[in-house]
Amino acid sequence: MKTRVRAKVVGRVQGVGFRPTVYRYAMQFGLCGFVCNGPHGVTLEVEGDDGKVGAFFDCLTHEPPQQAVIADIQTEVLGTKGYRNFEVIESEQQGQATVHISPDLATCDDCLKDILGAKNRRCGYAFTNCTNCGPRFTIIRDVPYDRDKTSMAQFSMCERCEREYHNPLDRRFHAQPNACQHCGPRLQLRVADGTASDDADLAKTKELLRRGRIVAIKGIGGYHLACDAMSAESVARLRRRKHRPHKPFAVMFRNIAAVKQLCEVNEAEEAELLSAARPIVLLTRKLAGRRLAGGISPDTNTIGALLPYTPLHHLLLRDFDTLVMTSGNLTDEPIISDEVELPTLLGPIAEAALTHNRPIVHKCDDSVLRVVNGQRQFSRRARGYVPNPIRIAASGTPQLLAVGGELKNTFCLVRDGNAFLSQHIGDLKDYKTYDYFSSEIESWKQLMRIEPQVIAYDLHPGYLSTRFATLAPIPHKIGVQHHHAHIASVMAEHNLHDPVIGVALDGTGYGTDDTIWGGEFMVADRHDFERVAHFKQYRLPGSDKGVEEPWRMAVSVLTAEGLDEAATRKFPALKWGLVQRMIKTGFNSPLTSSAGRLFDAVAAILGLCDVTSYEAQAAIRLESIADPRVTDRYPFAVQTGNRPWMLDFGPTIRAILDQRRQGVAVGEISAKFHNTMAASVLHTCRFLRGQHDLNVVALSGGVFQNELLLRRTVEALQSRHFRVFTNTAVPLNDGGLALGQAVVAAERTKRTCV
Repeated sequence: MKTRVRAKVVGRVQGVGFRPTVYRYAMQFGLCGFVCNGPHGVTLEVEGDDGKVGAFFDCLTHEPPQQAVIADIQTEVLGTKGYRNFEVIESEQQGQATVHISPDLATCDDCLKDILGAKNRRCGYAFTNCTNCGPRFTIIRDVPYDRDKTSMAQFSMCERCEREYHNPLDRRFHAQPNACQHCGPRLQLRVADGTASDDADLAKTKELLRRGRIVAIKGIGGYHLACDAMSAESVARLRRRKHRPHKPFAVMFRNIAAVKQLCEVNEAEEAELLSAARPIVLLTRKLAGRRLAGGISPDTNTIGALLPYTPLHHLLLRDFDTLVMTSGNLTDEPIISDEVELPTLLGPIAEAALTHNRPIVHKCDDSVLRVVNGQRQFSRRARGYVPNPIRIAASGTPQLLAVGGELKNTFCLVRDGNAFLSQHIGDLKDYKTYDYFSSEIESWKQLMRIEPQVIAYDLHPGYLSTRFATLAPIPHKIGVQHHHAHIASVMAEHNLHDPVIGVALDGTGYGTDDTIWGGEFMVADRHDFERVAHFKQYRLPGSDKGVEEPWRMAVSVLTAEGLDEAATRKFPALKWGLVQRMIKTGFNSPLTSSAGRLFDAVAAILGLCDVTSYEAQAAIRLESIADPRVTDRYPFAVQTGNRPWMLDFGPTIRAILDQRRQGVAVGEISAKFHNTMAASVLHTCRFLRGQHDLNVVALSGGVFQNELLLRRTVEALQSRHFRVFTNTAVPLNDGGLALGQAVVAAERTKRTCV
């Protein structure tokens, strides 16, 4: 019997070679009909023998294109129509857009062969791509994903590219960025004096890099600043000019073999490095890795490694084993993405810029992650992953916007139960970043066809994201406590709905009692939470200044614990007396239970970091010197007389000072401190399990980016048979905050409606 089936396929099905795959399967099974893109995804009809139609859908469901993600296939059986062939037709333009946009995809093996093949017409062409790779999110202006709705609209394809584009059996069929050197984007080398090169731009760029120069290079989502990673002088000069004295630089390696020569790489890390997302992966440096300039990562023994992900990168790295590839921006400002902004880099930092004439629609930094306990752990989620959705609720959830926090900002839009977390925006204290945040929200709303009726925000009244929410013309506004949002983000990722023990350790989060929280234990669900325990509070002298200068927090802790003499000996030249007066009077010294500030204090007490040049530098140094062989810990106390309970680390601080006076190695002291933190989490969770009959623990917050702490904590909890969950799809730090805000707002809205 013959049958005709109409199907609507939703999910990530545009820009990933879905229609060519449908066409090939239709040809394979001798079916007729059509396929086209639409605002919701892909629409298709197939007509033919009943069994072959079934086989067609089996193949489409179980063997879709590699980068496709099918969320749903809705089918309808219709009467036969008598189609005579199978066609790929023009996109549907009517209807509400619900399509999932593809992230940018690293150069595939086939395109790599094209650009490196001497006899291929795209040999050496820096913008080669096909349906399996190339820019997607960073070039799209609107949906459906067609060329005229991307920044490739200005480039008219030549005759040969047109033939590829319209041939359903060609891997460049409807590859929207399809181009060649005759019709597509072109490179141009500019030097600091304003002149531009006429030809051989790539060769001249390589020569500049070989001579130790710094070059700004325009990529998919913005500019990188590049230099020779083996040159200590070049790296030092880049640090001076970028005003970035210590924060690590990323290193791009020629291939995976080059990475393995200099870094330890396990199977999971290799899979991340080679994935289509091509993130920066934090790896341990081998002894051979000392060939890299020491200034690349002065505070740790790790290297942020990534592999080439564009044809331009592959062409550059043919002549280098490694290049520094750090974000093209000034400290705390957004990544630069167009030529209007280029003077910020060209001259003040870079001697030259390798640019091109394909506009970048959406700025997008490289993603950064590490693998911990076999799981992905983001510190920055951006290129390669954005705008992949995260399912947080059932369909029918009101459209909403969550605006995130102040630092490491991301925002989140929700439609039909899918949360779309933005790329890394940055620190909103910078005006340019805030302006970018505001404009990108509007761009995403238009792109996703979302008009929020609910807006979620952090409780901190001073955050610019909170001020944005209060002024936004959105009727329903929902404030979400910072650490509840962290825990809710974990619950969303792992589809947890019942109450959990939430442990949120971070630097700063505004509490419901108007103090600064950061060492928090809560019993939480998606709707609400109870604060059941927290770290002991100390004064934060100078507020933000106390975050930037860990010695202040050390004085605060030592003073509060009655160890003034130790403070006097340790910080005689740092005006500790003035700080002590601030602490005792409370002047500009809010109370904080922050775990991050406790790490800062210990690092300063041990002489590792008195003043920071980037966020969490003191804690990073403290972790980097910890001896992993040490299993002992220090004493601590839990005060249970009042609710919430208080974890008191005064005994820990005293023991650290005693061992410091005895000459115990700093690496041993650091390890014992980390072990103490892990033990305190286990101890508290065991008490809460007994009181609340809960066995699921959700860990989140920026302090858990400390790999040693996270490993020891998870191991301790699992040894006592807790089920432990943490963030793997979004950052543990405030980059995941917007997702948690969205989850809480969705749940509260649902309950209000019910």
